[in-house]
Amino acid sequence: MRDGQTFYIHNRVDSINRAATRVAELVPEARVAVAHGQMGEDALEQIMIGFWEKRYDVLVSTTIVESGLDIANANTLIVERADMFGLSQLHQIRGRVGRSRASAATPTSSTHRRSR
Repeated sequence: MRDGQTFYIHNRVDSINRAATRVAELVPEARVAVAHGQMGEDALEQIMIGFWEKRYDVLVSTTIVESGLDIANANTLIVERADMFGLSQLHQIRGRVGRSRASAATPTSSTHRRSR
């Protein structure tokens, strides 16, 4: 881990929990939460507050985070299937990290593997 928090963008609600499970398996020490726009308002608010209060290390979410969350401790952004986004949308999402003095990283993924 990079001594900060991570936004992991997975823009498919139907498979977001599988993506979160995969992240948790790859980084077992990470505290992983899931957020998307189809969640109830109270549940979504609790997850976002928890991330803001650093109760979670990784937030696996849809692009709902592009709407202006300021998490100063978030210094890593992973965008799964970045090829599915427009340049302006990626730029907007990128603005969610690197808002403090800590350096930020933004790896992206555009390789798509079909599972059977």
